[in-house]
Amino acid sequence: MEELENRQLLSKIAREASIVANRENRALGLHIQLVEDGYVIEKFADGSKRTIKKLEKVKSKVSLKKGSVLCLKQKS
Repeated sequence: MEELENRQLLSKIAREASIVANRENRALGLHIQLVEDGYVIEKFADGSKRTIKKLEKVKSKVSLKKGSVLCLKQKS
């Protein structure tokens, strides 16, 4: 239960940090890049948008089953 609460708190903090960063970027006249409807979009301070790239779904070569354990350490 505590782990779920920690995740929710972290998610809330990240969401609020994103909102603040977006406001600061607009105030400074900077652009941001985001993913929207399968495209990488560049959004400018004046509200205009430019499509940078279409994202393609890639099928994984690895099949995982529910409950699989992943090792994230680099191989030496």
